[in-house]
Amino acid sequence: MLRQLAIASALLVAVLAAGCGGGGGATKDDLRQDVLAARNDTDAGLAQIVQATSLDDLLARMRVAAVKVRRAAADVRKADAPKELENERDALAGRLLALSDEIVSTVETLEAFPEQAAKTGALDFAQWDAVQNELTKLRNQGVKVPPLERHKPEPQRQ
Repeated sequence: MLRQLAIASALLVAVLAAGCGGGGGATKDDLRQDVLAARNDTDAGLAQIVQATSLDDLLARMRVAAVKVRRAAADVRKADAPKELENERDALAGRLLALSDEIVSTVETLEAFPEQAAKTGALDFAQWDAVQNELTKLRNQGVKVPPLERHKPEPQRQ
């Protein structure tokens, strides 16, 4: 009976270890696929901001973007990575989370000062640069993911 319990315990540990998804067997390509998906989601969220047609629309689009970026951060944090790239993965996740927080803070500021918000011609997020830097570090480590795009509104036809 004791021997059967020991074997069952060993099997349970083996099954749990196999399902944990740690960085043991992950490759750079595994990480690249997850980071690319998160990068694309982030970029799509940011791209739709510049299509706003009013202040209310801008604030709503920024809220949507913040949620997309926050989800991308969570996806990156959960991504399998080779052991040597776990710090870079975690740094990117942290920067994406900080970008989401920065977008939310900007929405709150624009809501607090609607007169100034109406005069705002451009938005600049410091954490956007930090995300770009983390993506560059990953590229330098062989994880080929393009940078985020710079987005600007389409010219208005009169």
